[in-house]
Parts: sequence; structure tokens; C-alpha cells
Amino acid sequence: MGKFRETLDRDFRLAMERIDKELVSSIPESSPSILYKASRHLIEIGGKRIRTALLMLSHNSLSTEGDLNKILPVAIAVELIHTATIIHDDIIDRSSLRRGAQTVNAKWGDDAALITGDFIFSKAFELISSLEEKRISESIYDACRKLAEGQILEAMHTGDTKITEEVYLEVIERKTASLFETCTRCGAILGGGNKKEVEALAGYGFLLGIGFQMTDDVLDISASELELGKPVGVDVSLGKPTFVILHALKVASERERRILQRTINHDNSSVEDIKKALEIIKGTNSIEYASKRAKSFISRAKDEIKGIKNSEAKEGLLLIADYAINREF
Repeated sequence: MGKFRETLDRDFRLAMERIDKELVSSIPESSPSILYKASRHLIEIGGKRIRTALLMLSHNSLSTEGDLNKILPVAIAVELIHTATIIHDDIIDRSSLRRGAQTVNAKWGDDAALITGDFIFSKAFELISSLEEKRISESIYDACRKLAEGQILEAMHTGDTKITEEVYLEVIERKTASLFETCTRCGAILGGGNKKEVEALAGYGFLLGIGFQMTDDVLDISASELELGKPVGVDVSLGKPTFVILHALKVASERERRILQRTINHDNSSVEDIKKALEIIKGTNSIEYASKRAKSFISRAKDEIKGIKNSEAKEGLLLIADYAINREF
């Protein structure tokens, strides 16, 4: 997101910097120190802050006020929720690396990480409870419900090489697209949008979230660990049948399919097994297939906001859509 931020105006960049500072300060230094250090860990490392950008740009595309204070609590709450979910994800996935640094569970243990994620959620809902606009809190609550549903749905099908693309699409819709949609919906509401404008921006966020996650699936196979800031092939090693993997299972030879199935179904696949599985997937056209699917969702996302008046903020939303499928990490 660094290059993307540079293309937008100075006011936007300053607003994003202020949100970053407020986000860090939302978790104070207190006792017990482990809880607060663990809670600040990923926040201080930083991240793409794409959800914050979506919220702000959706707001600015409809509002002429440019009042950052109006969206600040929601922006912080959304980033806290996202941080809590990835901490919990890292526990479930037994991940040791995130954003090029140790995960919370690797640094402080699973028990502390679990409590840390719950604590960060509580800080987010503390902010949400103070909001007067009921539609905002309802949208965020709905997203959190869907996040939990998506996590369970994914867990139910881990190692299942026979699930359909439609089922995995349900996982994506809940785990990723729901929070993207909430950001653009809340931004539109706070920007004073009418029903048509709110639904258009919400639709954009939803479709963008699907395309964004599909690109993540591709990068898990095609990128390097240095680019990702975490190990590659995680989806294969954890038995998560993404669009890329599901397509490879369809088009690979019978011998290669057995290797893929054995690796995906096995809890303790070796590094060599995973490397072989990645080679098989890369030898098919599955990366191209998934990339094409991602681009189709991004194209539909752009279409959703055709009716929104032209502005620098709208241009920013279109830039984010392009970034979502052209990024390298």
C-alpha cells in the first residue's frame, strides 16, 4: 500500500498517518505488560491498512466535509477487529511469521495470543458502543458474526479436497469480503450517502474483498517468503483447498492428483512434500485460472461504483481495486 498512498493527495496521507498513531495509542502501555505488549505487537509493526483506506475513501467520495474525527473511531475499531482475527488465525494455523516478524503466538504462546485477540476485540467494541449511528454498529456486528462463521466453515473443510468452488467462495465471502463490505458501507453511511450510494459502495467492498482474497491464494503459491513476509505454501501445508488448489486437483494428472491429495490431507507433510505439491500446482494453469477469477470480481467491483460522482476519492477506490490484483505481497 506504500506506493498506493503516494499517488493520493497530501491530506489523505496525513489522515492515514494520524489513524496509524491513534491506532497504536488505542492500546496503552499497562499491566500486565505481556497482554499490552502482545496487543500492540502487530499494530506497531504496521500493515497495509487497506480497510482503513476503504473506509476513508468511501466517506470522502460522498462527503465534502472531510471530517476525520467523524470516521476515526470506526477506522480504529475496524483495524482492531482485523488485528484480533489474524492473531486468532495464526493460532489456528500454527503460524510463526506475520508481516516479516514473529506472530503473537510464536512470541508469547498460544494461551497469551488467544487472550490477546479477545482483549483487542473488547477494545474495538468499546469504541463501537459509543457510536450514535445504529447502522454502523449493526454492520460491524454483522461482519464479526460472518467472520466467525467463515472461520468455522473453513475449519470444517480443511483437508477436504472434494469441496466445490462454491463452498470455498462462501468462506471467502465471510472471512474477508464481509469486513471489506462493512468498511465501504460504514464510510458511505458516515459520508451521508443515500440508499443507492450506500449499497453501491457496499457492493464494491464485498466484490473487492473476494478478489483480494483470491489474489492472496495465488500469492501463497507464486510469491517468495521475502515478498509475503511469511512462509509460502501455507494453504497447501494446512490443507486449505483454495481456488488455485481446487483447480489444480481437477487438471493435474492422476499421479500428481494423488500427491496433492496426500499432502493436503496429511497433518505433518514434510517440507519436500509441500515443495513437490507447489511444483505440481505451478505446472498447471491453476494460477492463471485463479488470477482470472480474481480479475473478474475486481472488474465487477469497479462497475458497482460507476454511478458515484467522479472525485479524487473515487479514483482512490479504483486504484485500490487495481492494487488488489496487481500486488506482489
